[in-house]
Amino acid sequence: MRCVLTTALLLTAASGFADDGMLIARPEAFKTLVNPECSHCRDEATRRAAQLRNDDRVLCWIRGYSDGGAIPLRFFLNSYRVISDSYGVFVYDPDAGYARGFAPSYDFTFYGWRHGVMVMKHKDGTLYSCLTGVAFDGPKKGERLDVVPTLMSDWGVWLLRYPGNVAYQMFDKYQPLALARTVNKDSRNSRGPGDGRLPEDAKVLGVFEDGKARVYPLVLLAKSGMIQETENGHSRIVLWYAPTKTAAAFRPLASPPGEGNKGESRDVTLELNLADSMSPFVDKETGSRWDIAGRAVEGELKGWTLQWLDGTQVKWFAWAAEYPETTIYQAHE
Repeated sequence: MRCVLTTALLLTAASGFADDGMLIARPEAFKTLVNPECSHCRDEATRRAAQLRNDDRVLCWIRGYSDGGAIPLRFFLNSYRVISDSYGVFVYDPDAGYARGFAPSYDFTFYGWRHGVMVMKHKDGTLYSCLTGVAFDGPKKGERLDVVPTLMSDWGVWLLRYPGNVAYQMFDKYQPLALARTVNKDSRNSRGPGDGRLPEDAKVLGVFEDGKARVYPLVLLAKSGMIQETENGHSRIVLWYAPTKTAAAFRPLASPPGEGNKGESRDVTLELNLADSMSPFVDKETGSRWDIAGRAVEGELKGWTLQWLDGTQVKWFAWAAEYPETTIYQAHE
């Protein structure tokens, strides 16, 4: 990693978002990986059997070709904090505790930090929050990027469930890099005032839907295993998978496989059933089993998927900085 000393700039965020915090430009701090060659998880598990660990954290996209893909952080995103690819623009911000994906593009590069949150730059000069996907400066200021459904998991579990998922081909140049244990000083220096409603490093699942932000503290979600509520007039389920400490939010609306079958969607009611540790959610209507990716893996609805909601596991300080009007789920609700 090379760091370049750059004068810190103070910029105002896009309308409706926090406007405190310093923008620190360090565009040469991390290289960007563009359009890496692809393979499949089962093949890369063989190629790097001696180095890939079952507990390697992976960013997974959970829809599309081959039911999605998986990116081991140590081999890719820890070195290249932004990947611009035909499957998506994938980002990893360890200081703010999140990784996620946006719509495919070859045009984004790492740029720096603002509000303690990573910033990426489009080739047209527009600057975007890597957490929200909102442009806060440049030609497209105020626009929001489309998202790619993602969640965090562990390599061993994901490989067992989705061996045919897409994976990047792990050439020798992609060597594992241990995940950082300390916060990057530029990331920390870019933070503005904190939000005392929760501890700054509290782990939450932040969900953004219909212009409204809400967080679910993972300590509460882990206790219940699942949260069901109505937000903005829509039913919402928030799921927890303890073996990989994965949280994900969905609308309990199931659709059959195939892009043209959305009209056949049906509501489902999920409940916890731990008889199968890999797919611990069962719908009351058909008894089908569902996994944390919101996919039915057994039963009448096998292959159907739930409607993913824009949710990101993240540290509280970062979410609150980008969404200062966010609400917080309380256990008594």
